[in-house]
Amino acid sequence: MASFSGSWLCSCLITFVFLQLPTHGSGDASKFHLVPLGGTAKLLCPLTLWPVTVPTEVKWLRSSQPQRSQAIHVFRNGKDWDEDLMPEYKGRTALVRDAQEGSVILEIRKVRFEDRGQYRCQIQIGNLSREDSVTLRVAVLGSDPYIHVKSYDAGWIYLVCRSVGWFPEPWAEWRDPQGGLLLFLSEAHSLDEAGLFQTAVTCRVRDSTLGNVSCTVRNEALGQEKTAAMLITAPSSGRVSSSMVALAVILPVLGLLIIVGICLIWKQRRSKEKLLYDQVMEVENLLSDHAKEKGRLHKALKKLRHELKLKRAAANSGWRRARLHFVAVTLDPDTAHPKLILSEDQRCVRLGDRRQPVPDNPKRFDFVVSVLGSECFTAGCHYWEVYVGDKTKWILGVCSESVGRKGKVTASPSNGHWLVRQSHENAYEALTSPQTSFCLKEPPQCVGIFLDYDAGVISFYNVTDKSHIFTFTHSFSGPLRPFFEPCLHDGGKNTAPLIICSELQKLEEPTVPKPEGKGQANGDVSLRVDPSLHPPQGLELFPHSDMILSWPSELGPALQGLKAPYF
Repeated sequence: MASFSGSWLCSCLITFVFLQLPTHGSGDASKFHLVPLGGTAKLLCPLTLWPVTVPTEVKWLRSSQPQRSQAIHVFRNGKDWDEDLMPEYKGRTALVRDAQEGSVILEIRKVRFEDRGQYRCQIQIGNLSREDSVTLRVAVLGSDPYIHVKSYDAGWIYLVCRSVGWFPEPWAEWRDPQGGLLLFLSEAHSLDEAGLFQTAVTCRVRDSTLGNVSCTVRNEALGQEKTAAMLITAPSSGRVSSSMVALAVILPVLGLLIIVGICLIWKQRRSKEKLLYDQVMEVENLLSDHAKEKGRLHKALKKLRHELKLKRAAANSGWRRARLHFVAVTLDPDTAHPKLILSEDQRCVRLGDRRQPVPDNPKRFDFVVSVLGSECFTAGCHYWEVYVGDKTKWILGVCSESVGRKGKVTASPSNGHWLVRQSHENAYEALTSPQTSFCLKEPPQCVGIFLDYDAGVISFYNVTDKSHIFTFTHSFSGPLRPFFEPCLHDGGKNTAPLIICSELQKLEEPTVPKPEGKGQANGDVSLRVDPSLHPPQGLELFPHSDMILSWPSELGPALQGLKAPYF
């Protein structure tokens, strides 16, 4: 009973002391604190504690609205807490308590202009708490004044003094050369986007005024000011104006140019007949050589067609060799963006209308709407085909296993991407740095991708017309995975999916891949290679250096831009 009575009396005493907390006698003046920009603010809590009272918790809040308040400093159970604090104030606040005075002060170092506003102080003793607020004002010293002449009228010179970046609202004055005050014609103060004041003060002086006319802008809160002056002098009567000097120089030069122009016109008229005669003779010489030139050009064109035929045959041979390395590729659902919808056999992907409820993991793309293949390649040759049909936009290729999956990613070979995309109708780009744009003779409905890891080659082929699209070369050092992105719907024109072909497409049949039957267990692939894809008996595979042909010198300009395929 004695212990219970002692605790009850102690609790009543603490409650009494807390309810009788004194307040500062300075009135509202203690609730406002002015500090210069970049200085240290010391906010005194309007609540005062008895010297014997030890608060359970002291909390400072940033906003005056309780439902939106955020803590900037919390002192609880004898130590500071860093949890759930506004990040803008971390490392810049400290709590100072004077036990003898019973005061609580919050220090904010390196004050920013955004720190201005109201702060609330909450003190809790036991189960009871009280709170009060204090306002922080930040004073800013603005820019140096700038004086310019606005206009001149009837012997009066109108001057404007401008300055920006002040807070609070500055005070300005004009003074004549003798130090006397000049009357304002107008004074304008306005706030910029950052909440700082900009001022413009206009006055006028007589044109007979000689000496420095000064403009002073002062911050009363900081007790500092900035001054600018303009010197007004009388014009010299014996000085020649700059316009007269310029006119004296320009007129003789202009006359000389006119004389030279007349002489040139006269010479051109005299040489006109000679020039026409030379042109006629040149035309006659060209006509006489036309027959010889025609025969030579016909022969060169015939040879050029033959060489182009050889190059096309070489490119077609490279595509056929690539198809010999066909592999079955499937999609990895753990890497698919939440808006992508994958088929059950993991060979078809399309863009959905909303995000799917899929678990987030470090492998999944969360910004780039793409998906990777399940297979990882670290060596050897690999080839797969993707049916794009009549899609207007798509991105296909190969990327490194270590590419970023979160946030916006810039696709380039330096970032581990080797991709080709169709941006709109018959407009294609290789995502190099910078990008390489090109057009294709026939839009592909099926795209073949060939990876030779050891040789450092990634080639793209148009399966529709058996043509080469683009080739990347790089020295690979890590696992590579197929990359697929069906792109946005493009106003309903690009809703079709990307379909990974489960077998080589027969060129004599439509390139639409047939869906796999349910009887094909575990995604097994039935690989049927067209006999025409096998190299003929006795055919030697020439190295890349042997593919470079010796072109005649007269055909060099016509063959610029043609590249032999690299295998």
